[in-house]
Amino acid sequence: MYIEKTLYKKAIRFGLLFYSIFAGVSGTITFAAFLLWVVPKEEIQDALLPIATLAIPLYVTCIISLLIRAKFFRKEDI
Repeated sequence: MYIEKTLYKKAIRFGLLFYSIFAGVSGTITFAAFLLWVVPKEEIQDALLPIATLAIPLYVTCIISLLIRAKFFRKEDI
């Protein structure tokens, strides 16, 4: 029983870290590509609000994932 719980905690801990890294990197690449190649330079100022509206929830979920990982799944406990 204890081994299963340990493996479950390790899997959750890895999943939270993987989500934070993958979502953060893919979001950054998407937003950078959008700003550099899709939006004309004259319209970048108009595109910042919609991009921020999409970026803030994405990065907040990454931060929350890392905080949950740090608070509830400490490495010493596993």
